[in-house]
Amino acid sequence: MGAAAAAGGAGGTDPRVRTLDYRPDIDGLRALAVMLVVLNHAGFALVSGGFVGVDVFCVISGFLITALIAVQRERGEFSLRTFYVRRAERLLPALYAMMLAVLIAGWWLLIPSDYSGLAQSVLSAVALGANVYFWQTSGGYFSPDAASLPLLHVWSLSLEEQFYLIWPAALLLLMKLKSGRLRLGVILGLTAASFILAQYGVAQGSSAAYFLLPQRAGEFLVGALLFLVFGRARAGDRPGLAAAAGVGGLALVLSSALWLDAGSPFPGLFALAPCLGAALLIGAGGLGRNWVSMGLSAAPLVFVGRISYSVYLWHWPLVSFLRYSRVEFTPAVMAGVVAGSLLLGWISWALFERGFRLRLARREAPAVAVGGLLAALLIAAPAAIHLRDGVPARFPYALLTQEELLAERARYWRDLPAAKATFSANEAARRTLIVGNSHAYDLAYALTENGYPGEVKLLGTTQLCVNFGHNPVEPANAALCAERLEAVLRSNALQQADLVLLHDHWARDDLQGLAEMIRKLRRVTAAPIVVFGPKMTFTDDVLAISKAAQGRRHVSVSGINGFAAGHQDLARVERDRKLKAFFAEQAFPGVRYVSVLDAQCGAELACHILSPDGDYLYFDSGHLTLAGSRRLGARLKAAHPELF
Repeated sequence: MGAAAAAGGAGGTDPRVRTLDYRPDIDGLRALAVMLVVLNHAGFALVSGGFVGVDVFCVISGFLITALIAVQRERGEFSLRTFYVRRAERLLPALYAMMLAVLIAGWWLLIPSDYSGLAQSVLSAVALGANVYFWQTSGGYFSPDAASLPLLHVWSLSLEEQFYLIWPAALLLLMKLKSGRLRLGVILGLTAASFILAQYGVAQGSSAAYFLLPQRAGEFLVGALLFLVFGRARAGDRPGLAAAAGVGGLALVLSSALWLDAGSPFPGLFALAPCLGAALLIGAGGLGRNWVSMGLSAAPLVFVGRISYSVYLWHWPLVSFLRYSRVEFTPAVMAGVVAGSLLLGWISWALFERGFRLRLARREAPAVAVGGLLAALLIAAPAAIHLRDGVPARFPYALLTQEELLAERARYWRDLPAAKATFSANEAARRTLIVGNSHAYDLAYALTENGYPGEVKLLGTTQLCVNFGHNPVEPANAALCAERLEAVLRSNALQQADLVLLHDHWARDDLQGLAEMIRKLRRVTAAPIVVFGPKMTFTDDVLAISKAAQGRRHVSVSGINGFAAGHQDLARVERDRKLKAFFAEQAFPGVRYVSVLDAQCGAELACHILSPDGDYLYFDSGHLTLAGSRRLGARLKAAHPELF
């Protein structure tokens, strides 16, 4: 979205470049675009599709940059070197200052894994590849984790910078074609191909359609076509046609902002509306006087348009850090985000887009030195942060590093030996089958890491089912749960097992379904069955709980564990009580119940997230780390030695 500023020189705001008459209505259009984005990200539901402001900026950028290149070429003044130098002077000072400020804020606010990710995003932005980085790592622009990425918005800057790397040379080559119709035909074909490619990507559910240049280039080319077809025409006095274009363009942009939302198939063909709307609004200003263009030329809108690049740069880190800190977005906070974005944008514009940039353009030695130092710092500092795993030493008790977190998750989903095991033909070995979802992985590790004898196999179900595959959590999961239940009951391992252990996350109470599941298992196997109750889970990610505790000066193990007690999911205690009563009342031959909570936490509910040595016992809100599994197993072994 650097188009908010990068094309500014073509519009006349750069005092060194006067190739086009200044268009205040285009600055007003920039203001409209940036405010749509800011209002959307601040949480104003009315503009659920405010992200189309980025598409408006792409059209503006394509129009003005094409105009700059074409007009300067005709005058014999165009130079690729000068073009790129001025784009860098225009974009980089404010961008680099914002990224440095975000890195500094992240030192205090982000846990190590997230801080390491922030460092990587800075490096990708410096390398002009942030859009590729976020395509690979973010899970999508609208993913639930997007708010935890303070530099997610710079994807559009990298997109634009990539367009600038390609388009000037491509346009110069196209201008050598003798046939103007052929030239326009080629550009029109590229535009259509880009939108078709984006639509295909959207249909396939690929986030590449949102982030990558081939799928987005058509939006820039709409602006390029607008100039190449109509931009050379003399300003006319056709107020009727101008008004129609202005009203139509405004309707297309605003209806897209009001009608689209995060669930819309976007960009693709749906991006045509805001792009054509932007083109009509730009065209309206050249057709003659009309009330829409005059409204966009109003002084307040023009001012916001001039600072729109910096407003865009600063608004998302403000939103991201507030959401990361779990600040509730009340109407007052939402209004504060808008006001804060405008204030920070104005400060950035005054300091970097005007003052520092002009000093840099005049090659003043101090400005050049500061610019070079800032660029070097934005390579060295993020590289060091990433190599040091997000600098966990910032906290008294280091949080899991990104690599450790990934290793823990890999252990759950790929590396558990019991999940890959098969029972041998050794009749002397006790064969133990564990049935359950990912929480049963905790039990498998708890046993095998504490000298559990015999062979252990895990038969996984899914978190979408309760009672070990018997009952769906939601009706929509009924077919999947029926399939998983059939897999359990028909398993050769169930028929071969000498002992069956059942454990999952006990997502809801369904004691009748539990009884039916036990009876179905009993029809298949005569082996003893042990049902393990729920362990303690928490209402938030334990890494975030620990960070919040340390932010409130709870810096000892006991202090952090005491703080975490306020985040315990006490529904687990009530569920454990019901299960104890259920098995006390029911007579299931060869079936017993083991309270995991009693072994894990004791009567005083001392359910900790840190060991006495400061090791994390959980890696999220409910799954244990390897250290946590070992600790649980040791306590189960002490409380129930007969199991071992």
